[in-house]
Order: sequence, then structure tokens, then C-alpha cells
Amino acid sequence: MIAARNTSGAIHDDNLETFSLIWLDANIDATEENKRSQQQLRAIINRLITFHDEVACQKYITSRSEQDRIVLIVSGRLGRALVPKIHHCIQLSSAYVYCQDKNRNKQWSDSFAKVKGVFVEIDELIREIKAHHIYRGKLDEPMSMNIYNVNIDENQSTTELNGRFIHFLLLIDVLIRVKFNESDKQKLITRCIEEYHGNDPQISIIREFECDYIARKALWWYTRDSFLYNMLNKALRTQNTELLFLLRFLIRDIYQQLKTTQCHEKIRAYRYQSMSQDELKTLQRSIGHFISINSFFSTSARADIALRYADHSTASTDLHRILFVIDANARLVKSKPFADISSLSYFSQECEILFMVGCIFRINKINWRQNENIWIIEMQLASDDEHDLKNLFYHLKKDYGGDEEEVDLISYGDVLHRMGKYDLAKKVYSDLRKTCSSNDTSFPSLCFSLGLSYRESNDFNRSLRWFQKALDNKMHTDPNDHASIGGLYCSIGNIHLEKRDYTEAKKFYEKSKERYQRDNVANHPDIAYVYHGLACIHYSKKEYSDAMNYYKQSLAIQDRHLPANHPNMAMNYSSIGDIHRRLSQYSLAMEFYKKSLDIREKSLPPLHPDIAASYQKIGLLFDFMRRWTDALENYQRAALIYHQALSPTHPKVIKTDKYIQRVASELK
Repeated sequence: MIAARNTSGAIHDDNLETFSLIWLDANIDATEENKRSQQQLRAIINRLITFHDEVACQKYITSRSEQDRIVLIVSGRLGRALVPKIHHCIQLSSAYVYCQDKNRNKQWSDSFAKVKGVFVEIDELIREIKAHHIYRGKLDEPMSMNIYNVNIDENQSTTELNGRFIHFLLLIDVLIRVKFNESDKQKLITRCIEEYHGNDPQISIIREFECDYIARKALWWYTRDSFLYNMLNKALRTQNTELLFLLRFLIRDIYQQLKTTQCHEKIRAYRYQSMSQDELKTLQRSIGHFISINSFFSTSARADIALRYADHSTASTDLHRILFVIDANARLVKSKPFADISSLSYFSQECEILFMVGCIFRINKINWRQNENIWIIEMQLASDDEHDLKNLFYHLKKDYGGDEEEVDLISYGDVLHRMGKYDLAKKVYSDLRKTCSSNDTSFPSLCFSLGLSYRESNDFNRSLRWFQKALDNKMHTDPNDHASIGGLYCSIGNIHLEKRDYTEAKKFYEKSKERYQRDNVANHPDIAYVYHGLACIHYSKKEYSDAMNYYKQSLAIQDRHLPANHPNMAMNYSSIGDIHRRLSQYSLAMEFYKKSLDIREKSLPPLHPDIAASYQKIGLLFDFMRRWTDALENYQRAALIYHQALSPTHPKVIKTDKYIQRVASELK
């Protein structure tokens, strides 16, 4: 996409690749040569955005995510003004000055390490950008990772990292098991043609991929310098779940190839990486802890090959030179596969060892090697079940097909729903509904999932209809599946509870309990939700003693059946906190609210709406105590998540914004 004459900075920003190319020049479209050059540049970096105005350009660069990387072409006059203002930005990978007076512009540009050169000939500029980009793509792409700290402290970001860690592993686990539909590959092709429209070299490769791709050449296609490598790693790092869904066949095929060619001997691998000070500090705090890499982890069996990239890295005070040294032995650990892919790669000379996305490593040691001006980070491949979250991981995995080799698309939607991506989950379910008939064995599960998704969007009437369809189908096809029918009765009861029809809610909760009590399923863990629902009815009637008894019964059942820090346990802690708040027992209320928040931060992604709900409850407690500053702080934390996770018209967003306005007025 070429966005010319941009002065506002309001650009359609859904770049499927990490790198963008920005060209800032007051006369950008003055010559045919410049227009021709833009096409040549897009063959190197697809997303090209042009600016005439320095202020708009600076605003755009500084507003990008820290996961994005920008290559800048700038005229001499505008570069002299802009580069000093943006040189510190991690988003800026490198800059090139294109001007008419080389000597004059070298005088100021030599002071900035990210300026790679000053050019008066456009062809020379394009050649340099192309040559540098071969290494830049490996060097400057951010290394996105999830960290699991074995000793949780009071650092909030640490617990959030744990929640992100486990749900990324669940997402990858389902992606490599979910059924593939050939039509999804065609959707990917269509999406790519839209993205690379006008970029003839990439369109040619896309058409070649469409005709020639086969599973046994997945690694060949992945390692080729093309749209696939760029898109897949960006989608993995940013957890673009819509794009990952379309790319799942490639992820699965790579996984199968790595399994087939798995290294069985002990190996040592190396990877060079540029890192910011903050990234390095995060790793230094994580020695002895586990990390999972959010993309395929490319390494070399030879340190000298890995260090070649160091020669091309920017000598910037903002970035540190890092060499990862990784020891792995598949005989000693049960992990996702890794393999020497030299014989399968598009580039066979790199001695590449590729680790499957989601591999888990333990950081053993970090040392500064002064004579080489480089940090050495020693890591060891860990077993998938070595971290303390393994019980929670395997329990949640059971909800998505357990150890089945292949799962259906409902499981993928359920993972998205669990991650708090409710709209995306609903889209998956709605698309499935178009092809799923009432005779399909998965029909009641699909109806149930649709009911949950409409409940989250507060569309209780539609939610009720889908739960009822699931129940009707189940009663017709399998009337003796008491646990499933009990769960559906409970879900219908929950909707009546939301609608404040307590008589109907209680009726369905009792029906649910009666089903669970048949055939020795009275001990079923899901009966905890029945007791929670009954507790909510008593709470709504201000019968706090009865409510407390039911909440405690619900929690006791969960304690027996669920692993520590299971996200579903948080609801009871939060509800018990509500009772203490109503009874003006504020210290006890805070204790239970914080327990609920702690569980959610450890077990859910950081932008999950349930985490926002915990912050809102804490804000409400401070509100009751007339501690306006503390109330405002927690309401704002809730709003920050809600605004990113939910639509602007969602009742939770509107309610929280009203709380903020009211408390802010109290502080005036």
C-alpha cells in the first residue's frame, strides 16, 4: 500500500509484516523517477508510506507499537530536523538520507548510528536498502516472549506474564490440532493478494505458493525470503488470531516436519539478537525461570554464523548485542520438536536449527563478555511439563480436546473465548453455524458456545435461545448425558439471573442440581456453578448469610477439583468480597478482591475483561470508603482493559466510564 500526500498521520494500520518503509520528502511525488522508485522499494519492504510533513511523520513513527520496525528515507533538510527527535525510538530500525548535497548532510548524519548512509543516486539507495534488509529482517525484528516466573513476587507485570504464558501455549496447542479446510487456504491467498496489491514480485510468489505448496515443503516455503515468513512471524508475535487461523495449516505442516526430522542427539545452538535495555533487564530478572518464544526460534549450529549478524547490527547506545547459547537434548526432555533443517531450508548454508513455536527454555546464566562487547545468555530447553503451571495447562487443555490428535473449530473458538477475545470467538462460532446442521454431533456444543458468546455481549435473549437449542438437541439425542444436561440447565439459570428473574433462575438451578445428582455425578466439579448461581440469588435479595454459605460450598468443590489458580475460582473469591463490602467489612472485602485479581492475572491474558472486572471491584470498594484517588486509579485500570477488549458500546465500558467521571468530579 502506498499512502501518498499524508499530512494527518491517520493511516490504515493493519500491516501484516513487521517492517514499514517511510519516505519523508516535501517533493516526494515531483518526479516520475520517485514514483518508479516507490515500486522498486515495495519489492523490498511491502508497506510504503510517504509523507510531505515532518510533524505528521514524527507523530506516525512515535505512535507505532514497539513491535513494529520502521526504515526511513528522508531528505537532507527534513532529516536534519527529524532524526534527532526520533533516533531513540525503538521503532526506528534505520534511516537513509536521500539528498543533493552529500558532503553537507554527512556532517550532521554521522552523529547518528541508525543513519546508514547519505545518497544522491536513487539506484544506489535502493541497492543499499535491499542489501541491509537481508540482515535487518533477522536482526531488528523484536523477540517476543512470554516469561513464567516460578517465584511470584508483588511485581504486577510478573503475574501478567504468567497469564500470557499459559494462554499462548494453549493457542499454539489448538492451532496445530484443529482441522484444516482447503477453503481457508484460499482465504489466505485472497488476503495476501489484497495486502500485496501492486507489489508484482510478491504477487508472483503468492501465485506460485497457491499452485505449488505441499506439506512436505512447508519449511522450504517458510525459510524463503517472502510474504510467508514475514506474515507468520508477525502474526505469532502479535497474536493476530484471525491471521494465525488462516495460517494454521502452515504451522501444523512445519510442526510435522520438525517432528519427523527431530534432533535426537544433544546439540548446542546459537542466535544473535539486538535487544533494548528494558528487554535485557527483563531477562536478567528471569534467571532460573522459564520463557516461551512467541515465534519459530531460528538458531545456528555454528556460533560464527550467528555472529555474522553482529557485524551488521547498529552500533547504537539504545540496543545491546546479545548472543543466545542454547543447549537442547530431546532424550532428556519432553518438548515441542526442534531440528536441523539445513536439508529442508531454502537457504541450506546457514546450518539452521529451528525450534517449534512454543518451545520452553530455562534461563541459566547471563554474562557480559567485555572483550567482545556482547552479552551471553545461556538457556536450556525445558520439558513442556516442567513449569509449575503444568497442572493448570493440562486441565484447561481438556476443555479443548485433551490429547486428541485433531480437534474441531469449536475448540479454536473456545480458546479465543477463554482468552477474552469474545467477538472473534463469536465470529468463529457464527461461521461454523452456516455449515453445521442439527444432525451433527457437534451441534449442541456449538449452540452452547454461541450462548456463552452472546451472554458476554449482554445479548441475553439470544444467549437464552442458543442454550435452549442446545438443551432441546441434547434431550433428543442423548437424554442420559446428565452432566451435559445439568450444565445446560445451569447456563439457562445464569441467563435468568442476569435478567433478574430469580424465580426462573432458581427453577433451572434446581433442575441442574437434580441432573448432577443422578448416576453418581453429584461430585461433578461443574455443580460448583449451580451453588454459585444460588448464592447470587440470595445475594440479590440481601440474604447475605445464605449467599455466603453457597459461595463457600461452591469454592470447596472447586478446591477439590481444580488446580491452583484456575481462573474459574476467581469468581467465588470476588463474590465473597462483594458480601464483605456490603457488610462494610472493607479489609476482608479487599483481601478477597485481591485474591481474585491475583488468580486472574496469573491465569488469564493481561487484557482479559475479567481482570478489568477485578480492578473495577477494587475501585468500587475504595469508592465506598470515599478514597477517591485510589478509586479513580483502579477504575482507570479497568477502563484501559475494557476499551481494548470490548466494543465502545458494551455496558461494562459505559458503566466504568461513568464511574470515572463521577469520581473525577469528587476530586475537583
